[in-house]
Amino acid sequence: MLRLAVLGYPITHSLSPAMHRYALDSLGLRGSYGALETPLEVLKDRLEEVRREYRGVNLTIPLKEAALPLLDWVSPEAQAIGAVNTVLSVEGRLLGFNTDAPGFLQALKAGGIPLMGPALILGAGG
Repeated sequence: MLRLAVLGYPITHSLSPAMHRYALDSLGLRGSYGALETPLEVLKDRLEEVRREYRGVNLTIPLKEAALPLLDWVSPEAQAIGAVNTVLSVEGRLLGFNTDAPGFLQALKAGGIPLMGPALILGAGG
């Protein structure tokens, strides 16, 4: 069974658990997706818990940058961005990725928005 979660602080407002549970059910996958309150000061211990007990987690504010040095491997894209939002636990190793930029670019392409040079993005998410 897949054990998954989103980590952040605060996290009680997150819609991620409902969205991911729906996705698991729709795909016929056995698993759970929870929300774990994780202030910065407990991030290291929480990631050790993830290493032992979870298949993967998503990270939101304020953890995306702070997690980088605590992981065993970080993708080149996440290193370039300076943040991870997805952590997989594979054979005792924590692997970090950032899916924000590829997801954003895919949404632009799907919407027929041409990618022609510099852009300014206003606003910020978690």
